[in-house]
Amino acid sequence: MTTKKKLPAGAWRFGIWLPGLICMAWPSVWAQSTRPPGLQQAEIYTSYDSLSGNYGSWREVGVRGLYSTGPHMVSGELANMQRFNEDGTYLGLGNTMVLDKHWYGSLSMGAGDGASYLPRYRVDGFIHRKWLQDLSLVTSLGVGHYRSPLDYTDNKISLGATAYLPSSWVLQAEARINRSNPGTIDTQQYFMAATWGQAGQTRITGRYGWGEEGYQVLGSDQLISRFSSHQTTISAQHWLGPDWGIRARIENYKNPFYKRQGFLISVFKDWP
Repeated sequence: MTTKKKLPAGAWRFGIWLPGLICMAWPSVWAQSTRPPGLQQAEIYTSYDSLSGNYGSWREVGVRGLYSTGPHMVSGELANMQRFNEDGTYLGLGNTMVLDKHWYGSLSMGAGDGASYLPRYRVDGFIHRKWLQDLSLVTSLGVGHYRSPLDYTDNKISLGATAYLPSSWVLQAEARINRSNPGTIDTQQYFMAATWGQAGQTRITGRYGWGEEGYQVLGSDQLISRFSSHQTTISAQHWLGPDWGIRARIENYKNPFYKRQGFLISVFKDWP
């Protein structure tokens, strides 16, 4: 069932899940081994999306970074954005820890500045297990909690797998079950991705996601609930030198009420 309605005065408001933000978006390959202490990578990016249905455009600019303390990989992101004609700022922090040869875990937290599409706070945790003799298969179990500025909540659990194949291929899949409140709305989403290429040269990734979403705010007085959506993303990462390069991404998102198309471009610097 798909629902569209006005938000009553004082109603809770929920924004879109933020796949581009740091803690859940960076590849799990960072945790494949313990890295030397120090700054690992810094990135500055900007993005733009156009929306149909008179919903305006999205703009975003931000910085990201990775810092290693040995068994810990600490991540951070600060982003400023405008969505549905509302400005917002988001801060995210995360930590991935290598536990032993086969296990590693990650914990991330984030908070917005009160914008309706950003969380008051969110917490996500994952445990990962490497399999096979060459440790080329990684499975993941994750849980997460999201609370909106007006006390809307999301609770999710996810199962995922990543396979590192010969010829520089990486395949990924994930299934996510989510319960939204108020209303006890249960939804499921699924994601598949394939990456080709090598670090230091070029990497290309294609990603497709589909399923249902619980709630989404369309501006200050309108929301949609329990609706299907589809998202296709193609991204490329190219090293222009031994320790720096560019990333580019194009994205297409559809639900029954609007379509969104956009791009992201960034410059990154690596440290050995």
